[in-house]
Formats: sequence, C-alpha cells, structure tokens
Amino acid sequence: MSIFNLTKSIKLSKDFKALSLHHCIVALSSGMFGLFLPIFLLKEFGNSVYWVLLFYLSGYFLYAFTAPLGAMLMQRVGSKRVMIIARFFNVAFYVSLYFLRYNPLLFAILANLNLVLFRTLYWVPYHVEFTRFTNGKYRGRQMAYLAILGYLIGVGAPLLAGFLLMQGSFELLFILAVLILMISILPLKRLSHQEIKFDFSYKQTFQELFQRKHRRLRAAYFSDGAQGLVGIIIWPIFIYQLLDGQYLAMGAVTALVVIATVICQLMVGGYTDKVSKKKMMKVGSLIYAIGWVAKMFVATVFQIFVAGTFHSLAYIAFRTPFDAFSYEKFADSGSYVDEYTVLREISSNLGRATMGLFLLALVALVGIKVAFPVAAVFSLFINVF
Repeated sequence: MSIFNLTKSIKLSKDFKALSLHHCIVALSSGMFGLFLPIFLLKEFGNSVYWVLLFYLSGYFLYAFTAPLGAMLMQRVGSKRVMIIARFFNVAFYVSLYFLRYNPLLFAILANLNLVLFRTLYWVPYHVEFTRFTNGKYRGRQMAYLAILGYLIGVGAPLLAGFLLMQGSFELLFILAVLILMISILPLKRLSHQEIKFDFSYKQTFQELFQRKHRRLRAAYFSDGAQGLVGIIIWPIFIYQLLDGQYLAMGAVTALVVIATVICQLMVGGYTDKVSKKKMMKVGSLIYAIGWVAKMFVATVFQIFVAGTFHSLAYIAFRTPFDAFSYEKFADSGSYVDEYTVLREISSNLGRATMGLFLLALVALVGIKVAFPVAAVFSLFINVF
C-alpha cells in the first residue's frame, strides 16, 4: 500500500491539508529534539536523571491544571489564534534552553513555564480541530496519512541532529528549531475560523473528570501518559549511556527505526478502518507491553535497532486504532468535543507526572532499567477505553 492509496476516495479538506502541513514542519523540529532533548538536560543537570525527571514531571503536572484555561481562551479568541500564539511560547522555550548554561535554575524555570504555556494554548485546540477536520469513515487512513507525512519529513532529523552535535553543540540545534517553528506558523493562518463553546467551568472540568462515567477515559489516558513518559525520557538516556555519547550513531539508529515505522504505518492505516479498533488495541497493547520488557535486555547497537523497530511497529498497531477510536468517541459527543479533549489532556498529563514521581524513587534505588517493566504494566491498561 502506498501513501496515495491512503487518500484514495478520501476528500481532504483545506483545513486538514493546512494542519497536515503545519504538522510536517513541526515534525522536523520534533525529530531533532525528540531523542536529544533529555540528553541535553541530563548533561546540563550534571548527569542527574533525578533532575531531568523533576523538570519533566513538574511541567506535566502544571499543564494538567492549566489545560481548562486554554480551552476557555480558545472559546474567546478562536482556536487558530490561540495555536499561533502558542507557537511563540514554544519558541521562547527553546530560547530559554539556549541560555540554560548561564543560569541553570533560572532558565530551567523559564523554559518550563514557557512550555506549560505552549501546551495550554496549543494541544486542546489542535485535537479539537483535528477531530473536526477528519472524516469518521476514513479517520484511520487520514491519521495514517498524517503520521506518514510526519515520519517522512522527520526521518532525517535525528541523523542531522546527531551529525550537527558531533560537529558543534546544542546551541545550533536550538537556533534551527526556532527558525523551523516560526515557519510552521504560516500554515496555521490558512485554517478557517471555528466557533467553539467550552461549556465547563474550571471547577466543573475536574468534577466531570472524576465522575464514574468517565473512569474508562481517565484510566486509559492516565496509563497512556504514564508509559509515554518512559519513552520520552528514559529510553533516550538509556541509548545515550549504552552508546557512550555517540550522537551520530544514536541519530542513525533512530532514523532506521523511523523508516521501518513508515512501512508499518502504511499497512495499518487502511486496515484500521476495516476491523474492530478495540480488538486491534487489545492485541497491539499486549505486543507493545512485550516490547517494553524486551528493551530491558538491549546491550548493542543492533539490539537497539531490533528492539526499537519491534516496539515502534507495536506502537503503530495499537496507537493508530486507539487514536482513531478516541477521535470517533469525541466526534460522537457532538458539541462536547473540546470538553472531552480537555479531560483527555488532564488525564494524560497526570499520568506522566505520576510516573515521573514513581520513577524518582525507583530509579535511585534500582536504576533506569526498572522503568521498562513498569511502562509495560501501564501499557496493558490503555485498552480499557
């Protein structure tokens, strides 16, 4: 199956194309820093995994309580404007990291605050717009289409980042990230204006979250956020330590894994629209959990590639139907798309923050490998949704 087959008989709206272009541009920046940002922080914080975890979990914890505020602002000024404003805070985040070496405590706080503001203003509008711009019948294929574009754009990003880091320093990457993110704002300006009404008050949002009827949503996204933190922080640091700081090798292995992921995504996208998404989620999450356990035994570059590829394929197998099913449920909620999106964001980030707190104690006592079986356990609870 080719990328053209994914879009066959699917009419992609102007808004979906604009959002896809924005996504692809951002993917270039994300591809450079998805692997290397935790390593940058590790080096700046004196090789302390403890401080890296604290940096991330504090940001996720704060965002869990500011997400409703972003939805309220979105209602006042519109999702398009809020997303554009958010990107400037994203730029400010990288600028703060650029100056981190001069005053680690001050600029770490500024970086985290800017990151929280970015997430608050960006992710709820993004998911709401994505739900509105995709077609329920072909949502799996449309999501695969978007994911593949992002992978294709970003496939060389980790390799480029590794090469630049071998030649110079992280500062050059931060400059490139700022330029790329500024360019990514242009497609957002092409989005049409959407009237959005957020019906929950700040207090009501949390009351709704902990109602019995939302326990499955809460558990699924909490678990997803918890296991996701391990992939964001622990896996890159584990690879870095295993390869003894060889940036180019890290980038090359990651690029190869991405190529294998693209091939799998091509197959899974269309398949998602034809079979039960819940069945795919159950099988995929089980295989994904096995992938976390397998990563405990990685010891060579080849094993990093094999484990990374296997885990990425398993991730695609459960993530594509999981996201498609989630967007369908939100779309079926009618006017409550934005409210359910906020509940999703709160649950996911509470999961990430909780996992971070959990790992602060475990990593100090046992080492970073303990994070992998813990992530495997949480992966199994994602399919309760």
